[in-house]
Amino acid sequence: MKKLLLLFIISITTFIQAQEVKSSTVFYYKYTFMRDSLDKDRKFEETMVLLSDGKESIYKSFSKMRRDSIVQSNFDKGNYTINFASMPQARVNHEVFYSIDKKIKVLDKIVNKFYGYPAETIHWAIENEKKKIGEFNCQKAVCMLENRKFTAWFTSDIPSHDGPFRFKGLPGLIVEVYDLNHYFTFSLVGVKKQSLNITLPKNFIETTKANFIKERNDFYADPAGKAKMYMGNSVQLADPKVINEKFKKDNLFID
Repeated sequence: MKKLLLLFIISITTFIQAQEVKSSTVFYYKYTFMRDSLDKDRKFEETMVLLSDGKESIYKSFSKMRRDSIVQSNFDKGNYTINFASMPQARVNHEVFYSIDKKIKVLDKIVNKFYGYPAETIHWAIENEKKKIGEFNCQKAVCMLENRKFTAWFTSDIPSHDGPFRFKGLPGLIVEVYDLNHYFTFSLVGVKKQSLNITLPKNFIETTKANFIKERNDFYADPAGKAKMYMGNSVQLADPKVINEKFKKDNLFID
Protein backbone atom coordinates (compact mmCIF):
# COMPACT_ATOMS: atom_id res chain seq x y z
CA MET A 1 0.00 0.00 0.00
CA LYS A 2 1.21 3.46 -0.84
CA LYS A 3 2.89 5.14 2.08
CA LEU A 4 1.06 8.15 3.45
CA LEU A 5 2.79 11.18 4.89
CA LEU A 6 -0.38 13.15 5.35
CA LEU A 7 -2.06 11.84 8.44
CA PHE A 8 -5.47 13.41 8.12
CA ILE A 9 -7.25 10.48 6.57
CA ILE A 10 -10.97 10.93 6.15
CA SER A 11 -13.24 8.18 7.38
CA ILE A 12 -16.58 7.44 5.77
CA THR A 13 -18.40 8.05 9.04
CA THR A 14 -17.28 11.69 8.98
CA PHE A 15 -19.82 12.36 6.29
CA ILE A 16 -22.88 11.04 8.07
CA GLN A 17 -24.32 14.43 8.81
CA ALA A 18 -26.24 16.12 11.61
CA GLN A 19 -26.65 19.85 12.37
CA GLU A 20 -27.41 21.87 9.26
CA VAL A 21 -27.38 25.58 8.48
CA LYS A 22 -29.21 26.78 5.38
CA SER A 23 -27.13 29.86 4.79
CA SER A 24 -28.28 32.89 2.85
CA THR A 25 -24.95 34.72 3.01
CA VAL A 26 -21.37 33.50 2.72
CA PHE A 27 -18.58 35.60 4.26
CA TYR A 28 -15.10 34.80 2.99
CA TYR A 29 -12.11 35.34 5.27
CA LYS A 30 -8.40 35.11 4.61
CA TYR A 31 -6.87 33.34 7.57
CA THR A 32 -3.11 33.93 7.92
CA PHE A 33 -1.44 31.89 10.64
CA MET A 34 1.85 30.62 11.97
CA ARG A 35 2.64 27.24 13.47
CA ASP A 36 6.14 27.92 14.78
CA SER A 37 6.60 30.95 17.05
CA LEU A 38 10.35 30.91 16.32
CA ASP A 39 9.95 31.14 12.54
CA LYS A 40 8.03 34.27 11.63
CA ASP A 41 8.73 33.78 7.93
CA ARG A 42 6.86 30.47 7.89
CA LYS A 43 3.28 31.59 7.41
CA PHE A 44 0.28 29.86 5.95
CA GLU A 45 -2.93 31.12 4.39
CA GLU A 46 -6.32 29.48 4.10
CA THR A 47 -9.59 30.79 2.71
CA MET A 48 -12.28 30.26 5.33
CA VAL A 49 -16.03 30.62 4.97
CA LEU A 50 -18.63 31.76 7.46
CA LEU A 51 -22.02 30.47 6.31
CA SER A 52 -24.87 32.25 8.05
CA ASP A 53 -28.65 32.37 7.91
CA GLY A 54 -28.66 35.47 10.11
CA LYS A 55 -29.34 33.51 13.29
CA GLU A 56 -26.74 30.76 13.37
CA SER A 57 -23.65 29.89 11.39
CA ILE A 58 -20.94 27.39 10.54
CA TYR A 59 -17.33 28.44 10.00
CA LYS A 60 -14.85 26.17 8.21
CA SER A 61 -12.16 25.95 5.54
CA PHE A 62 -13.44 26.65 2.03
CA SER A 63 -11.30 23.81 0.65
CA LYS A 64 -12.65 21.48 3.32
CA MET A 65 -16.21 22.52 2.49
CA ARG A 66 -15.62 21.74 -1.20
CA ARG A 67 -13.96 18.42 -0.41
CA ASP A 68 -16.72 17.37 1.98
CA SER A 69 -19.34 18.30 -0.60
CA ILE A 70 -17.65 16.20 -3.29
CA VAL A 71 -17.30 13.22 -0.98
CA GLN A 72 -20.90 13.44 0.21
CA SER A 73 -22.11 13.67 -3.38
CA ASN A 74 -20.14 10.53 -4.28
CA PHE A 75 -21.45 8.68 -1.24
CA ASP A 76 -25.02 9.65 -2.13
CA LYS A 77 -24.44 8.05 -5.54
CA GLY A 78 -23.03 4.89 -3.96
CA ASN A 79 -19.44 5.64 -5.00
CA TYR A 80 -17.13 4.83 -2.08
CA THR A 81 -13.90 4.71 -4.11
CA ILE A 82 -12.49 8.21 -4.02
CA ASN A 83 -9.04 9.55 -4.86
CA PHE A 84 -8.50 12.00 -2.00
CA ALA A 85 -5.13 13.10 -3.42
CA SER A 86 -6.88 14.77 -6.35
CA MET A 87 -9.34 16.68 -4.17
CA PRO A 88 -9.05 20.15 -2.56
CA GLN A 89 -6.67 20.02 0.38
CA ALA A 90 -7.15 21.95 3.60
CA ARG A 91 -4.56 23.00 6.18
CA VAL A 92 -7.25 23.97 8.70
CA ASN A 93 -9.42 21.23 10.15
CA HIS A 94 -11.37 23.07 12.82
CA GLU A 95 -15.00 24.00 12.35
CA VAL A 96 -17.12 26.25 14.56
CA PHE A 97 -20.89 26.08 14.98
CA TYR A 98 -22.62 29.18 16.39
CA SER A 99 -26.10 28.17 17.45
CA ILE A 100 -29.30 30.14 17.60
CA ASP A 101 -29.00 30.31 21.41
CA LYS A 102 -25.54 31.91 21.03
CA LYS A 103 -23.63 28.84 22.12
CA ILE A 104 -20.37 27.91 20.40
CA LYS A 105 -19.17 24.40 19.58
CA VAL A 106 -15.69 23.79 18.20
CA LEU A 107 -14.92 20.67 16.19
CA ASP A 108 -11.33 19.72 15.47
CA LYS A 109 -9.46 16.73 14.18
CA ILE A 110 -6.55 14.67 15.43
CA VAL A 111 -5.35 12.21 12.80
CA ASN A 112 -8.66 10.65 11.68
CA LYS A 113 -10.88 11.38 14.66
CA PHE A 114 -13.16 14.40 15.07
CA TYR A 115 -13.67 15.86 18.54
CA GLY A 116 -16.30 18.39 19.53
CA TYR A 117 -16.35 20.57 22.63
CA PRO A 118 -18.26 23.63 23.87
CA ALA A 119 -16.30 26.89 23.92
CA GLU A 120 -16.58 29.76 26.35
CA THR A 121 -18.17 33.05 25.27
CA ILE A 122 -15.63 35.77 24.56
CA HIS A 123 -15.87 38.90 26.67
CA TRP A 124 -15.27 42.05 24.66
CA ALA A 125 -14.26 45.58 25.57
CA ILE A 126 -15.53 47.99 22.90
CA GLU A 127 -13.35 51.06 22.40
CA ASN A 128 -14.06 54.43 20.80
CA GLU A 129 -11.49 54.18 18.02
CA LYS A 130 -12.93 53.89 14.52
CA LYS A 131 -11.56 53.46 11.02
CA LYS A 132 -12.64 52.41 7.56
CA ILE A 133 -11.57 49.03 6.22
CA GLY A 134 -12.41 48.75 2.55
CA GLU A 135 -16.03 49.77 2.21
CA PHE A 136 -16.89 49.18 5.87
CA ASN A 137 -17.01 51.67 8.72
CA CYS A 138 -15.46 49.82 11.64
CA GLN A 139 -15.03 50.19 15.38
CA LYS A 140 -12.37 48.68 17.61
CA ALA A 141 -12.88 46.03 20.28
CA VAL A 142 -10.41 43.93 22.25
CA CYS A 143 -10.57 40.59 24.05
CA MET A 144 -8.44 37.89 25.61
CA LEU A 145 -8.46 34.42 24.12
CA GLU A 146 -6.23 31.73 25.63
CA ASN A 147 -3.99 34.36 27.28
CA ARG A 148 -3.55 36.22 23.99
CA LYS A 149 -4.88 39.72 23.44
CA PHE A 150 -6.83 40.12 20.20
CA THR A 151 -7.93 43.30 18.46
CA ALA A 152 -11.07 43.18 16.36
CA TRP A 153 -12.64 45.67 14.00
CA PHE A 154 -16.37 45.20 13.57
CA THR A 155 -18.91 46.97 11.40
CA SER A 156 -22.51 47.81 12.21
CA ASP A 157 -22.97 48.17 8.43
CA ILE A 158 -23.65 44.41 8.62
CA PRO A 159 -25.89 43.89 11.69
CA SER A 160 -24.61 40.47 12.69
CA HIS A 161 -23.11 39.26 15.96
CA ASP A 162 -20.88 36.89 14.05
CA GLY A 163 -17.29 36.61 12.95
CA PRO A 164 -14.54 34.10 12.17
CA PHE A 165 -13.62 31.23 14.45
CA ARG A 166 -14.78 31.86 18.06
CA PHE A 167 -14.89 35.62 17.61
CA LYS A 168 -18.62 36.24 18.09
CA GLY A 169 -20.84 38.55 20.08
CA LEU A 170 -20.04 42.07 18.90
CA PRO A 171 -22.81 44.44 17.66
CA GLY A 172 -21.74 44.02 14.05
CA LEU A 173 -19.87 41.61 11.80
CA ILE A 174 -16.14 41.29 12.49
CA VAL A 175 -14.17 42.52 9.48
CA GLU A 176 -10.69 41.96 10.88
CA VAL A 177 -9.21 40.38 13.99
CA TYR A 178 -5.62 39.64 15.00
CA ASP A 179 -3.42 39.03 18.03
CA LEU A 180 -0.63 41.34 19.16
CA ASN A 181 2.10 39.19 17.60
CA HIS A 182 0.15 38.60 14.39
CA TYR A 183 0.43 34.87 14.82
CA PHE A 184 -3.22 34.69 13.75
CA THR A 185 -4.99 37.18 11.46
CA PHE A 186 -8.48 37.00 9.98
CA SER A 187 -9.52 39.45 7.26
CA LEU A 188 -12.88 39.64 5.53
CA VAL A 189 -12.23 39.45 1.78
CA GLY A 190 -15.67 38.89 0.31
CA VAL A 191 -19.41 38.75 0.94
CA LYS A 192 -21.74 36.78 -1.31
CA LYS A 193 -25.48 36.27 -1.19
CA GLN A 194 -25.71 32.56 -1.77
CA SER A 195 -28.02 29.78 -0.65
CA LEU A 196 -26.00 26.83 0.65
CA ASN A 197 -26.75 23.97 2.97
CA ILE A 198 -23.85 23.05 5.20
CA THR A 199 -23.70 20.56 8.02
CA LEU A 200 -21.49 19.60 10.91
CA PRO A 201 -20.21 16.04 11.15
CA LYS A 202 -22.41 13.77 13.24
CA ASN A 203 -19.93 11.14 14.33
CA PHE A 204 -17.60 13.23 16.44
CA ILE A 205 -16.40 12.46 19.94
CA GLU A 206 -18.04 14.69 22.54
CA THR A 207 -15.39 15.92 24.94
CA THR A 208 -14.20 18.91 26.90
CA LYS A 209 -11.70 21.45 25.72
CA ALA A 210 -9.20 20.30 28.36
CA ASN A 211 -9.49 16.68 27.20
CA PHE A 212 -9.09 17.67 23.55
CA ILE A 213 -5.93 19.65 24.31
CA LYS A 214 -4.55 16.72 26.30
CA GLU A 215 -5.21 14.39 23.36
CA ARG A 216 -3.54 16.84 20.99
CA ASN A 217 -0.52 17.22 23.27
CA ASP A 218 -0.21 13.43 23.40
CA PHE A 219 -0.19 13.37 19.59
CA TYR A 220 2.53 16.02 19.28
CA ALA A 221 4.66 14.20 21.85
CA ASP A 222 4.78 11.17 19.50
CA PRO A 223 3.12 11.92 16.13
CA ALA A 224 4.12 8.68 14.42
CA GLY A 225 3.23 6.46 17.36
CA LYS A 226 -0.09 8.19 17.98
CA ALA A 227 -1.02 8.09 14.29
CA LYS A 228 -0.33 4.36 14.21
CA MET A 229 -2.52 3.86 17.26
CA TYR A 230 -5.38 5.88 15.72
CA MET A 231 -5.31 4.26 12.28
CA GLY A 232 -4.17 0.74 13.08
CA ASN A 233 -2.44 -1.63 10.71
CA SER A 234 -4.72 -0.92 7.74
CA VAL A 235 -2.62 2.10 6.73
CA GLN A 236 1.14 2.04 6.19
CA LEU A 237 2.68 5.31 7.30
CA ALA A 238 5.84 6.99 6.11
CA ASP A 239 9.09 6.71 8.05
CA PRO A 240 8.35 7.69 11.69
CA LYS A 241 11.35 10.05 11.65
CA VAL A 242 9.86 11.91 8.67
CA ILE A 243 6.47 12.20 10.36
CA ASN A 244 7.92 13.39 13.67
CA GLU A 245 10.11 15.92 11.88
CA LYS A 246 7.05 17.30 10.08
CA PHE A 247 5.26 18.12 13.33
CA LYS A 248 8.04 18.89 15.79
CA LYS A 249 8.05 22.66 15.20
CA ASP A 250 4.31 23.12 15.52
CA ASN A 251 3.82 25.01 18.77
CA LEU A 252 1.12 27.57 18.00
CA PHE A 253 -2.57 26.79 18.34
CA ILE A 254 -5.34 29.37 18.39
CA ASP A 255 -7.99 27.28 20.20
